[in-house]
Amino acid sequence: MNDRERRDFQAGLAAEVDAFMRGENTRRDFIKLFGQATGMIAASGPILGMLTDWAVAQQQAELADPSTPLGKAQAAALEASTKGPEDGSAFKAVQAAKQYSGVTLNMTSEAGLQALDPRNFSGPLWEQLTGIKLNAVELSWPDLYSKSVAEHIATSGAYDVLDVAPMWTPSLADGGVIQPLDDYIAKFMNTADMDDFHPLYKALPTYKGKIWGFFDDGDMFALYYRKDIFEDPKLKDAYKAKFNAELAPPTTWKEYNQIAQFITDQLAPNVYGAGHFRKAGSPGNQFDFLQQFRANGGKLFDDNMKAQLASDAGVATLQSMIESNKASMPGNNELDAVSLWAAFLTGKVAMIYSWPPSGRMAANYSQSAAAINFIPKSEIAGKVGYAVVPGNPEHATGFNKALTADSANPEAAYLLMQWMVSPPVSLARVMLPYALRDPYRLSHYKSDLYGELFPSAKEYLANLCNSANVGLLDPIMPGAQDYFLSIDRMCTAVWAGADPKASLETAANEFDATTERLGVDAQKGFYTEFLKLPGATADNTVEKLGMAVKL
Repeated sequence: MNDRERRDFQAGLAAEVDAFMRGENTRRDFIKLFGQATGMIAASGPILGMLTDWAVAQQQAELADPSTPLGKAQAAALEASTKGPEDGSAFKAVQAAKQYSGVTLNMTSEAGLQALDPRNFSGPLWEQLTGIKLNAVELSWPDLYSKSVAEHIATSGAYDVLDVAPMWTPSLADGGVIQPLDDYIAKFMNTADMDDFHPLYKALPTYKGKIWGFFDDGDMFALYYRKDIFEDPKLKDAYKAKFNAELAPPTTWKEYNQIAQFITDQLAPNVYGAGHFRKAGSPGNQFDFLQQFRANGGKLFDDNMKAQLASDAGVATLQSMIESNKASMPGNNELDAVSLWAAFLTGKVAMIYSWPPSGRMAANYSQSAAAINFIPKSEIAGKVGYAVVPGNPEHATGFNKALTADSANPEAAYLLMQWMVSPPVSLARVMLPYALRDPYRLSHYKSDLYGELFPSAKEYLANLCNSANVGLLDPIMPGAQDYFLSIDRMCTAVWAGADPKASLETAANEFDATTERLGVDAQKGFYTEFLKLPGATADNTVEKLGMAVKL
């Protein structure tokens, strides 16, 4: 240990003592555990230097017990940032960014849980490594777009890095709000890391041949089901007797509705076959319709950008969703995502399809963080299986990190982005129990440390990867949110008893009005660009393009 390391270490211990005397939980326990676990209390030289790095990091960032999988992943991220490999994207970003020490970067983040990562973990760690302060600006989801545009128009330079929904990329790029990353990537990144993104996500920030951000959140829908119910001998026999088929996770929507109704008939009111977040204004309607409609062969627009919702595929999709609702728990049409999670975690529902936190919550991993205390403890831990949503699951929203065109420190801002999405740092971020960032890199899916987070974590990761192989992207084009709202209104009307075909025609007319308002030719250009992406349709999924990843 050199003099500075010794001073830092002693200062850390002094702070520990002060905090301990105040009765606070401190780093003391964690240092003690770390020392006991590794035998480093009596060590010296470079090993103790690593402990010093970790202790200082812990003082500034909120780090996990180093004996845990998350703690080990965080230690690996710290080491990759400080010791290399020297050609690693994390190391290169940190080394290049040190010249900007003293700068403050402003990064937008969806308010609430999404902001905890930059506030508690990545932001403080980045500042410790580079001297660059990261200010997480919390905004509501709609404001993530509107305020970014408004600040650009005002040329305020308020933001350096944006958290944006992928569907906003064309508008922000054409509007000059964000800038391409290609030159920065060539200069600073280990480009092999680009191939570590799952193929569904690698091209997602690409628009008109340029890269406009880094993908940063694998929001893939997946099916979560109760293994204990599906494996119950009496239920299996009864299902076999009634349908001459095995009771197994469904692979078609017909099977899904049949199984949901069967379980409801057998076990209600204790357990219902399924539940869905159908509440108006909740995004469940749009995502569910989009995934089933396209899996049923539906096309959103024809060659002239006329909406094609009012089709056989549209009618079949709504009829299937109505059957799902009938087989579901009471109040199904008023559920939002959180209330559906609560129903599943308390054992009231046998199947749900939703975002990846579902699996972590079901295993009680997320609830280890106080920030998730609004979610009930799981009563079904160890009983949950994972499967691909019938047909093609929706990649529902997600986030890209994008570099603003107005940043006063664009290179420093880019380097922050590169560091945050680098393999070791992004792994530590997606493993945070309170975070809503979900696995998206191949190294995430293959991570042994992530696989140790809970007993079935490896199966969970494999299912997320398999789901991405056949997953569908939300349309990425201007007006996407307006199109989504038309779908939501259509579904809400149908749940209230409106005729499906007439409702589809109404929604199609609203689609056409949105398209005409934004310009038919312009929208056609955006839609053509979107169709180039893997996962834009059921005919060009990653799997059908021959790029499926098998773990």
